[in-house]
Amino acid sequence: MRETGGPILHCLCGGVEVRLSSLPETVGVCHCAICRRWTSGPWMAVQAPGSAITGDTLVIYSSSQFAERGFCSRCGSHIFHRPKDGPELAISAGLLPDGQFTITREIFHDAKPLWYRFDANSRKRGALGMALEWGPKLAWRRLARLWRG
Repeated sequence: MRETGGPILHCLCGGVEVRLSSLPETVGVCHCAICRRWTSGPWMAVQAPGSAITGDTLVIYSSSQFAERGFCSRCGSHIFHRPKDGPELAISAGLLPDGQFTITREIFHDAKPLWYRFDANSRKRGALGMALEWGPKLAWRRLARLWRG
C-alpha cells in the first residue's frame, strides 16, 4: 500500500464515506456464491484494515455467522465486507479512483462459474484453502471472546 494520508472515498450518492489509511495497489477477487449473489458477479475489493467508514445511510448486514457487509441504503453501493471478530476489512474496489491496480488474489476460485474469467496472473485459492486459512483464526477469536465473557 502507498501511504497517502487517508484518501476519502464515497458511495454513489455520497451518503457513506470511507477514509482509507493508505491507498492500496492490489485488488482481490471473491467468487463465492454469497459475493456473486450480492454483486451479480465476482466481488472485487482491497484490504484496508484501519480505515474509517461513516455515514447516515450506512447499513450493516450480517451475511453469515462470521461476517458482515456494509452498503448504502440510499444508492445501494457495496461498501465493505469484514469478519465479525477481527481487524480485517475489505473495501469495494469500485469505490477507488482510477489507477494502476493489479489483481493479485482470487478466492473461492473453485466456485467461479464457467461463463467469466480474468486474465490476471493471480494466486487462486479454493474453498478448502480458505477454510484452512480462516478456520483456525476464527476459532481462536471465538474462544477468546468466550473466555473474556
